[in-house]
Amino acid sequence: MGLNETGLSLLQFFQSPAVISAAIAFVVVGFYFIFGGDRGRSKAIGWIVGGAGGLIIIMGAVTLAEIVNDNIKF
Repeated sequence: MGLNETGLSLLQFFQSPAVISAAIAFVVVGFYFIFGGDRGRSKAIGWIVGGAGGLIIIMGAVTLAEIVNDNIKF
């Protein structure tokens, strides 16, 4: 098992908690929209950006690692 496979397996391991964390962030967004009052929308936008940005970063890292692992041989 080389360095590429180890990195890919670590990223795949951390992918599940990242998806769960993003789901929790989107639940918090819903609560802010419903019960946030006047400032709820501004707080919710920050949570949306954080949750979606984190999800995009981890999914992109996994995809990039898979592409590198498939195309580069040492």
